[in-house]
Amino acid sequence: MAKPHDICDIDLLTHGDVESKDRDSALTKIRHLCELGHEPVLAAVVKLKIRKSKSELPAIAEASLNINGTLIRAHAAGWSMREAIDLLAEKLSRRLRRRRKRFENRRRQTLSRLRRQTDHENVHHEISSEERGQLPGYSKVPIDEREVVRHKSLAMRPVSLEEAADEMDQLDHGFYLFFDCDHNIDRVVYRNGGGKLYAIPKINEENLPGDTRPPILLSPLVLNHLPLTEAKALLNAGEEPFVFFTDSPSGRGQILYRRFDGHYGLITPAN
Repeated sequence: MAKPHDICDIDLLTHGDVESKDRDSALTKIRHLCELGHEPVLAAVVKLKIRKSKSELPAIAEASLNINGTLIRAHAAGWSMREAIDLLAEKLSRRLRRRRKRFENRRRQTLSRLRRQTDHENVHHEISSEERGQLPGYSKVPIDEREVVRHKSLAMRPVSLEEAADEMDQLDHGFYLFFDCDHNIDRVVYRNGGGKLYAIPKINEENLPGDTRPPILLSPLVLNHLPLTEAKALLNAGEEPFVFFTDSPSGRGQILYRRFDGHYGLITPAN
């Protein structure tokens, strides 16, 4: 396994009359940015191009970095190749700093959540499904009186599994319905009672994130094909806080979940 500071060889592609000093400068700056990162760089490509047109900025510099499986790109143009390379390095630096900040925030949130979970488990050992409603903040409502009191329809933008986990943490949610841009399906990422991350449904041969963040595991849960009434019955019978199901001809995923007031909430995709 690559160490966080290891980086691959940088592929340099040029087009037009690019001077050797500019090639060396580009490689030096990009390698420096890669070495400052906290994640392995699996692939790096830099493209330098000089255009013949005088009506446009003639120098173009591009870079594409595969940071632990996530592609980060930047593009810049200038009146000289040196200017374009400097602008490219600035853009990449900003994006890598934002990524590092998200990673640090996620780590702090995870540590804080795990501490709270440990403190809670020291007082409350195992909690059965019958005792779930007695947790602080939850109300006990008889099953035949429970209703869907909130229906949220979300406009889901396509994101990766790791981005969905980040957004779930930033929103401080226990689960998150999203459209997986890598596989073009509705999915759910969630935390169980022990703070572990899981993804539904399982994708065969999927390379799940886990080298630089709390690992995302395959969930034993599945996408259920059943009507809302049966989803309610499944939620009431199980110990999970939600049911991931579909009852529409389009097959779009929905979430029926337990609310703190004892009733149900329903989340459906708007698009």
